[in-house]
Parts: sequence; C-alpha cells; structure tokens
Amino acid sequence: MILHYLTIAFRNMWKYRSQTLISLIGLAVGFACFALATLWIRYEMTYDSFHKHDKHLYVVYSPDIFSPTGYGRRTPNQLADYLKETFPEIADAAPVIPAYRTGTVTVEGVEIPAKIINADSSFLRMFDVKILEGSRDFLIVGGNKIAITREKARQFFGDENPIGKTVSSYEICAVVSDMPKRSNYAFDLIRPFFDISPGSRGENTIIES
Repeated sequence: MILHYLTIAFRNMWKYRSQTLISLIGLAVGFACFALATLWIRYEMTYDSFHKHDKHLYVVYSPDIFSPTGYGRRTPNQLADYLKETFPEIADAAPVIPAYRTGTVTVEGVEIPAKIINADSSFLRMFDVKILEGSRDFLIVGGNKIAITREKARQFFGDENPIGKTVSSYEICAVVSDMPKRSNYAFDLIRPFFDISPGSRGENTIIES
C-alpha cells in the first residue's frame, strides 16, 4: 500500500514538475533562512554571556535623539556614581568609554589599530578581567598609565616584557587577561577613566544588581 502511494506521489510530482521544482526551491530557501536566523539569534544572545555575573549585569539606556530607536547607551556623565549612591539594590556600577572601531595607538612612531577603553576599578570588579602581571596604577583616574592584553603585547613587542614601554604617551604598567571578542566591551588596552566635561553624554553605564 505504501509503495502504491509513493508511486502515485512520484507520478504527480513528475506530471507537475514545474510546480514541484518551485515548491522544493521555496522549501529549501525557507529552511536556509530559518537556520541562518537561528544562528544569528544564538550569536547575539551569547554576547557577554561568559562573565561570571552576566545574569546580574545591565547596560543603562537613556533617551537619544540620534538613535533610530530613540534610546542609546550614551549616558550622562557621573551617572554610575549617582546610581550607586541613590539605589541600594545596585551592588556596583561602572562608567566605561567603549572602544572605537577606528582607534589607533602609536608604538615606536608607528600607528597601529587597537581597541582602547577607558574604565575604572569597578569595571574589573564586575567583569572577568584579571591583572596577570604589573600594578593597578592604570586604574588611577586621570593617570598616564595603561594596561595591555597579552595578545596585543605580543603583537606590539614580540617576546619582550611590555611593562615600562610606552604606547601613545602612556606607560604600560600591567598585562591583563584578554576579553573574548564576542563582547560589547572588547579591548586591547585599558586606559584610566577620565571625567568628560560636566553634563556631557559620552560614556556607557553598566550596573550590577
């Protein structure tokens, strides 16, 4: 009986082969789009999910007339301090100036692309970033020290110890662990956080509840 049904189905498919071909192509395209959409959603959902406290980390959004959605990550200056002082349910808050895609640094007179963020000590408490060697002087607000990842240090200086070397007038004082590239705050170097002019909106604010 099953063989009979299969024979009839095959004959109908052959008789209306143009429609069958169009249906098969449509089905294949639909499955391909579904698979790609699933992979893309999974990729987006795994951003910054590798952090130990990822379930408790939130990025603050505020009204932004330059954003297509009307909201953006650029928050008012010193918002992190205000939130920590005002809301006891916020365990910690970190102001971060994220890396720009076109960022460069000068190493021995040569400009080299690099992702540089500005952050303070609260960033290291909230994210899984470890100081592998060196000091914490790069966390002093307004200082001239800088931290570099081990991967970038090898790219800049090979097997030489990067501690004490200069990058764009900043002295390297620490080597820190790499942040996976699938992060909104991936970096090659961490510069000291600095207060932008009062009332400006250039930093991101990350909170931990």
